[in-house]
Amino acid sequence: MPRKRTTDNTSGKRLLEMFLKLLVDGRRHFQGDLAGEFQCSHQTILRMAKEIESVVGDNLESGLENSRKFYRLRGIRRSMLPIEYEELRYLSICRDLAGPILPGEVAKRLNNTILNLSILMADSAFEHREKIQKGQVSFFSKGHIDYTPHQGVIERLLQAIEERLVCLVHYQASGKEAAREHRVLPGRLLSQNSALYLLGSILTPRNELKNQVTMAVHRIRELDVTDKRSEIPLPQADPGLFGLPWHEPRPVRIQFLPGKVVDYVRERTWSTEQKIEDLPDGGIILEMMSQSDEELMSFVRGFGEKARLLENPSATATI
Repeated sequence: MPRKRTTDNTSGKRLLEMFLKLLVDGRRHFQGDLAGEFQCSHQTILRMAKEIESVVGDNLESGLENSRKFYRLRGIRRSMLPIEYEELRYLSICRDLAGPILPGEVAKRLNNTILNLSILMADSAFEHREKIQKGQVSFFSKGHIDYTPHQGVIERLLQAIEERLVCLVHYQASGKEAAREHRVLPGRLLSQNSALYLLGSILTPRNELKNQVTMAVHRIRELDVTDKRSEIPLPQADPGLFGLPWHEPRPVRIQFLPGKVVDYVRERTWSTEQKIEDLPDGGIILEMMSQSDEELMSFVRGFGEKARLLENPSATATI
């Protein structure tokens, strides 16, 4: 349904709105559809199209499709933005890949940002802006979390991270029936396996450092940002190591038996400092740095009898 127009809508406002509509998405807009949306006659649309053409010239394309008159606006000026078509295309790919962990409202805002950037580019690639706005990459996961209900928590965490503010976090750990309150200085948000995690520091009631913590964002039941700032050094996260930072990094060795699993392991980077040792029987030994015992054990068990951990790490407590 076309949106209703106010009765005091002037011809100038109609002209501007029609120009913006043509500018936005680069699609063909049919004269009849425009007349219905702007609540005016076909002749008025024709007149406004001629006025737009008098300014933009041949950049206003018109023609017939199935006996229906259409208008389409091509590029009209060289972009003043420090961004190129390829960069915007990769930004849209990043949007598609991050889709599973973006709250619904954030995803809409990102889509609008890409749309607005494609409008402002208006360069030789302007005619391709409709392609950029469409998803070209899909991300398949084995289970993801809807972060739309957690958008408020995420926004407050980002504020606390930026301003180094202490938070009161009510966190319900896995397997626990009730949430516990913690004083936390948020450090940064981490993403792994279609889930978001908070890396921060647990503080004492006097805001002194107690220990480092990693929390699943979706298990945060309540979060209040206080007005207390802290200059305690924040924990560091190295994405080049295996797993989330649950403990200090340490080397591990995993043996994989000959078969397809060997190709699977070879084709991927598990740690920036990894080494692969070939065995006489066609198997391999993967050496890497891990910072999560639980994730490491889950990783090894996922290969069944085709993999075994040569050094068994000690269990590490998590919250």
